Amino acid sequence: MAMFDSLKDTLNKSVAAVSVKSETLVESSRIKSAISNAQKRMTGEMNELGAKFYASWKAGQASVEAFSGEFASIQGIEQEIAELNARLEQIKAEEDRILGAAQKPAAPAAGSIFCTSCGKALAAGSRFCDGCGAPVT
Repeated sequence: MAMFDSLKDTLNKSVAAVSVKSETLVESSRIKSAISNAQKRMTGEMNELGAKFYASWKAGQASVEAFSGEFASIQGIEQEIAELNARLEQIKAEEDRILGAAQKPAAPAAGSIFCTSCGKALAAGSRFCDGCGAPVT
């Protein structure tokens, strides 16, 4: 009887682990998709900003202050990406806690920068992403 109880216990733990993993995978995929969409929006806004600034410069009316709304919008997207990356780290840590794995490092400290290509947290002052190799802008 003890053997069956042990087998039942093992199966229950395995089912719980699969459930946690699948929930984490779904949530992580949703967040990664949101990060990708935010990065695309940011790239579009930066391209539009560049075109507007060039046209303004060409017309002899270039003024950084005239683009403060665009700058704020881009900063808002950067903040959104940072928050999504932090949430992704929370999900990974929660999964590790539930499954009993070793704790991963906490979310990046305030002031960290993130790769605009892959979203990886980087040390301040990084010139290239150590995740994907993209130049840090």
